[in-house]
Amino acid sequence: MTKIETLVERAKKLKEKGLTTEEIADELNVSRETAMWLLTRVTETPPSDIYVEWRELTKPARLRHIASAVADMIKSEIKEDIDVVVGIATSGIPLASMVAEELDCELAIYYPRKFKVEDEKPRGGILSENFARVAGKKCVIIDDIISTGRSIKEAAEVIEANEGKAICAAVIVNKKGGKEIDSLPVLSMLKIVRI
Repeated sequence: MTKIETLVERAKKLKEKGLTTEEIADELNVSRETAMWLLTRVTETPPSDIYVEWRELTKPARLRHIASAVADMIKSEIKEDIDVVVGIATSGIPLASMVAEELDCELAIYYPRKFKVEDEKPRGGILSENFARVAGKKCVIIDDIISTGRSIKEAAEVIEANEGKAICAAVIVNKKGGKEIDSLPVLSMLKIVRI
């Protein structure tokens, strides 16, 4: 079975479990368009996307090393004190938790619009009330992978709407490329660049 066939099977199983296209995209670390293609195969050629398999990094000891490297990257690039690390659900939360510990910061959780879907129409993302507040605080947004940058942009907007200040975003893999999303600095351990 090819990697594409394996992804098609995984996407179908996730759909059978009731996940939305956005949730399937997040689970498979692909764009929404790629997830839709995996489910429908409308065209013969898949969309231009990069699949990132990072299961080997999810072992806690390995993830701690990655978190330490991400925290070091933040400390070396950002000269302001950070008050809150905002982890993007779902895959960004474990990394954000460890980065917050490394930076000796509070932790907040952001649930993007893609998890608030009704009939495939986004309803708006939220900051969890169970974690740190962002009002009057300097925040770093953490996620595992940037595909389109939409979740990072959305999180920054919600932080600002809640009277916080988004200082930067940091990720393991940046599939979008670039160093900014709407003037917000993006720090990436790995950047994917098409030639």
